[in-house]
Amino acid sequence: MNTSLFSRIMSDNDADAALLDAWLAEREADLALREVQDAELAFTVDADRLAAAAAPFDGNVEPGQIRILSPEFVFGDGAIPYVAVLDRWMEDMWLVAPYSPYSYPASEGEMATGDRLVGRRVLQCWNARTAHESLVSQSYVAGSLDESVRKNALALFRHVTAGTTLPESFAALVGPPVLSKADPRREFLAESTVRYAPLTDAARETEAALARAERVAAFKAAVAERLTEFKTRIAERLDAVRDRFEEFIRIPAYGTPACALAAGEARKDSTETFLAKTLDVEIDVDHAPAEGKVRLVVCRNGERDPRAMEGFVVATKTGDPVGLFENGVCAVDADAIADGFLILAADSLEPIALEPIAR
Repeated sequence: MNTSLFSRIMSDNDADAALLDAWLAEREADLALREVQDAELAFTVDADRLAAAAAPFDGNVEPGQIRILSPEFVFGDGAIPYVAVLDRWMEDMWLVAPYSPYSYPASEGEMATGDRLVGRRVLQCWNARTAHESLVSQSYVAGSLDESVRKNALALFRHVTAGTTLPESFAALVGPPVLSKADPRREFLAESTVRYAPLTDAARETEAALARAERVAAFKAAVAERLTEFKTRIAERLDAVRDRFEEFIRIPAYGTPACALAAGEARKDSTETFLAKTLDVEIDVDHAPAEGKVRLVVCRNGERDPRAMEGFVVATKTGDPVGLFENGVCAVDADAIADGFLILAADSLEPIALEPIAR
């Protein structure tokens, strides 16, 4: 291919055309090298990466660091996966930009760094992405950016993503625009996007997991606060009815001398039924010792009523909540009923008296 002719088709500017000549020559040499790499060379590259992966990561992330990413976050083989830590994005999140493997900026979103080391001469600010610190720290510190280069990279990133204005001096740092559909740089830019897709995927998964963890923690805190309040309030009401505990459900203490059943029968399922006069419903208490569960089922006219006691609380006689009625059923761990009693309470936390019904 006549790279000079092709690059001039890509740009009317002589300086841009010269830069594209150099970039295209380097790109074609890279592609040719990939084609002739034999299995031994590929094994050597893999062995080197495995050896690097065995070394401890540098966990202290700071702005301006140049890092080599773990192979886990890079798709495919090739140039060393250098990235620059441009800035802290938010708490525990960092903005990182990959380096181009080539020596010349391929587009307006790429910037020359002035670094003489191959593989660190051009930053792909258009390809910058955010990642959690736990991911960025899975890498090795290989150097640092000059502060002026870091600030220029941030300015170019803002220009690419938000359209902010750049000083005229940036014209000497960035590459020519990509305009033609036939421009070979399009293939390279797509390749660069895919190369760091594993880092983006891992970042999204980490952010989602952290968001879920935060929601779960908030929910648990809210539940704990509510249960503490509930225990205090119900304990006050239970004090007034402690001499009438026999009106509430008495659960047989399986496996203890207090149980009237024989040892063999104590492991059998059984059902007791109670009447809640104030609610005009019956409560079937199903004992399932093999499962370690006691199920309370709300019935009306011999059939389960899913709405009669929705949201009613089940607690021990010390006021500890152990269950909640949903769709007419409340399942309680048998181990939670150490004292043998269960108290039912409405939203008002008023204990509900029950009468046993003989079957």
